[in-house]
Formats: sequence, C-alpha cells, structure tokens
Amino acid sequence: MSTPLIHHDSLLSDPLTTAPSSSASSPCFRPPSSRSPSLPRPRRRSSQQRVSLIAGRVSIAPIEPPASPPMLTRSLKRAGSNSSLLSTSASTRAPSPSEERTFLGERSISEFLIEGEIGRGAYGLVKRGREIYADGSLGPPLVIKQVIKSRILADCWKKHSIHGTIPIEIYVMSAISNTSYVLPPRRPWDPCRPNTHSTPLIDAPSTSGEQYWAEGKTVKGHPNICPLLDFFEDSHYYYLILPSSTPEQRPNEPPVPSDLFDLVESFPQGLPARLIRTYLGQIADALAFLHSHGIVHRDVKDENVVLGPHGKCILIDFGSSGLVKKSGWDSFSGTLDYAGPEILRGERYYGKEQDVWAFGVVAYVLLVGECPFMTMAEAQEGLESPFANASIALDERCGEDKEKEGEEADGGGARGDAAALVRACLQVDVAARPTFERILQCRFLSGDPGWGLDES
Repeated sequence: MSTPLIHHDSLLSDPLTTAPSSSASSPCFRPPSSRSPSLPRPRRRSSQQRVSLIAGRVSIAPIEPPASPPMLTRSLKRAGSNSSLLSTSASTRAPSPSEERTFLGERSISEFLIEGEIGRGAYGLVKRGREIYADGSLGPPLVIKQVIKSRILADCWKKHSIHGTIPIEIYVMSAISNTSYVLPPRRPWDPCRPNTHSTPLIDAPSTSGEQYWAEGKTVKGHPNICPLLDFFEDSHYYYLILPSSTPEQRPNEPPVPSDLFDLVESFPQGLPARLIRTYLGQIADALAFLHSHGIVHRDVKDENVVLGPHGKCILIDFGSSGLVKKSGWDSFSGTLDYAGPEILRGERYYGKEQDVWAFGVVAYVLLVGECPFMTMAEAQEGLESPFANASIALDERCGEDKEKEGEEADGGGARGDAAALVRACLQVDVAARPTFERILQCRFLSGDPGWGLDES
C-alpha cells in the first residue's frame, strides 16, 4: 500500500511528515537526525496541527479562516426528541442533573458578547464570550467554537434523522452530553485524594455551581468530557457553545496553564508522578466511557486536555471523532505526533486502538516532557527496540533507582509502573494494546494488585 500523503495546516517540512526510508523496517534503524536522548526535543503547538492522511492525494488548507463577515441567517431549526440519540440543550447555562433540558429554537451569534479570541486554525476559531440575557445582563464565561463549514472534511459529517447532515463533532458531543454516567466510588487517582486537593468537586464553580461527588449519583455526560451546551449555524459557520473550565487569571500572578501542553512547558523534565497519575486516570476513564458507547476520539493529545480547578481535567475537541464501525477508516484526521504506526503505514484502522496509542504518547509526554517520536520511522519502530531514542529517554526518567519514585500508600503512582503503562500502549502490534478497561486496572492508576512493571 502506498504511503499516505498529507493534507494539513502546518509546514510540510515538519519531521513527522517525511516518509520513512526502506531501512525503517529494521528494528535498529535510526534516522540520521537522531539526537542524544538527554537532549530535549522541541515541542511546538504548530507541530500538533490536525492533518488528514489520504493515500494518493495531497492538498493544503489555508491557515487563516475566511476574512469575510458571516451572514447571520438562522437556518437550523431544532425540536426536542425523547427518542433521538442527539438531543441538545439550548440553554447556555449548564443544567444540574435533575433539571429538564429545554429547547429555545433558533439562535444567533449576536446573542453573545465576544470578549476575546482563544485561538484559530484552518478549520475555525475559538473565542471567549458570554450570553446576553433578555434583561441585558451577562451569563457566565463561555467558550464559543466557530467551525468553518466549507472546511469540514468529508469523513467528519453524520446524518441525523431530525437535523439532517451535521458535523460529527456536534452529533457526538450532543450524544455524550445526554448520556447517563453513574458516579463510581472515588478512585485511587482521584484529584481529591488525600494530600492532593481538599475540595471534591466534579464541576468548576464557574460552570454549574458546586456539585459534590456522591457515589451512585447519576449525572448527564462524563465529568471529564466537555459538554455541548448549545449549537446553531449561519451561512459560514457552525457555532458550538461550550462551558469555560479554565480558572480565571488573577492580577499580578503568572499565567495559569490552560491545558496539558502549557503545563508540560512548566515541567520540561516531566510532571511530578502524583500529577501524572491524577491526569492519566481522568483521561483514561473519559476514553473508557466513550469507547463503551461506541465512540472514538481520534485526536487525543495534550493540547486537547484542558485544565480546570481542583486538579480536574477535561477532554475537548471532537472534530475528528467518530462512531465505531466494522469497516474502520482509511483516512485519518488527527495529529501526526500522536498517530499510530498502522496509520503512518497507510493501513485501515479501527479507532479504539489509535486512541490507546495516542493516550500512550500523552503519558510519555507527561513523564519525559517531550514527544517520543521525531519521524515516521521512529513512530513505526515504537519503543520495541532498546536502541530507540524514546525508549532510552523513558528508561532514563523511570528506570533503575527511579522505578519506585512517586509510589503512594496504595502501591500506585510509581514511575516504573507508569513506564510499563506507556510501553503497553505504544505497542506496534495493534492487537497487543490494552483496552481502556485494562488500562484502568494497571497498578500505576489503580494501586495494588493491578498490573505493572513486573507483569505488563
């Protein structure tokens, strides 16, 4: 099969966009640009841009969204449905689990006060804003994501029985936001475990008020997955209304990290083991929830995990997500730094295993402070060769006298077990990668008697 070509909004000269040479199949192959594992690899947001890999075709999307102002023609009419998979709240205030969701019909961006821009790319813009209520008062802080209609990729649409053909991001987020989740017992990796955080909140006060963790309580959506509060469209954009989970910046204080990418920049040699356990547990539980409902994310990366107060993290950006299908996918709309070897080889893939690989890359980044693979050749080799740069760097961070570093009273949290988790997820053999149910049983997250360094 031919090597996939690249459609993306970053530089074509990025190291991971270079096709591997024929010698890459050798387990001891190293590209000429290999560096010493003790030297840090540069991490750039530009290298984490979403790409589309489609065998035999290449096109480049402009970086900037269209400059022309949108025509605010309201065209999406919605009605509540008790039988539909997709049933979206029109209220921008996050409802409590006991509240019924209501439908207000047509919306317009003119009903929101835009307070600034968070970011932009080839596929849209993300802004800060607040709803303007009928009495002129302003609602709580919100995130408004504007998705450019003309740049939504062909495999990122889904036909709905009521709303017609809509972006898969809206379809999936609406389904998730209306799916029940029963709060389990507090887990060993819970951000509110002893000596970590004292206030056991499942939601930030800035979104829906203080909702205290109550085992057995049923909530809508998952505590670590961004809910969709509302959506509407005009001639140019789909608008997704999302809660703002990032703590407010206090005057005269250093900037607060907004996502895991920012946080890793503050810890260039890797995060403390306790924080790694906290964040990986939440991410794994969120992905296990998605997979149990037949949904795959397909763009798991540190930039897509935003940070909230009290140690909470939230999985965002479902623009590349999909519903599990038997035929799998022959195209990839994700981020090359996090793409599994099967994708880089141009093979058909099935989604869940790719999420596990990307989770392993995130775990590696949190442990080591850098992405594991610089080239396609390195990614296809994985960690299986002891001579691989990524494998050496992981051993330097988590091996020998550091294996027990970070271990907590329940036996979890040790760096050696974290490395075992990473190696399990970053297996080149797709069938050998663990499921997220299995990942949640590892000793690093669950404590004893979970599996770990001695039995991974």
